[in-house]
Amino acid sequence: MKIYIIGPSGAGKTTFSRKLAKKYKTNAYELDCIIYDDENGHIKRTDEEIQKKFNNIIKQDSWIIEDVGRDKFDKGLECCDKIYYLKISKFIIYMRVIKRWFKQRLGKENYNYPPTLYQFYDMLRIAKLYFKHEKDKLKKISKYQYKVKYLSNKDLNLM
Repeated sequence: MKIYIIGPSGAGKTTFSRKLAKKYKTNAYELDCIIYDDENGHIKRTDEEIQKKFNNIIKQDSWIIEDVGRDKFDKGLECCDKIYYLKISKFIIYMRVIKRWFKQRLGKENYNYPPTLYQFYDMLRIAKLYFKHEKDKLKKISKYQYKVKYLSNKDLNLM
């Protein structure tokens, strides 16, 4: 099983991908961790390093990847068996970003990068940008409609 999960920051992609990975007994990958080297100060990898890591993932027999739908990972859309698009309201996303930041600041949730005030504003900015370009993401996956499943917050809560 090869699954690609798309949604904004705070949509529940990581939680959902971990549940599916357990169910299908496969590995789940956060593509943010492919782009950024969190073990060395959250520095951005080169495009060559990113593509090499990504290609190594999609060559596997099964995988679950989750991302915000960046163009550089479109090959994953082509070769996956199922695409889950997490359609979550802006209000819920902004509330989750805020809640996540506070939990990370209090040490109650793990994080890939330090929950600084700068990161808080950056996550809100990234969420806003996602919704600004959401129509483009929906258009991009429309050619794979036969393998796309749209999930709402309610759907995710039932799983």
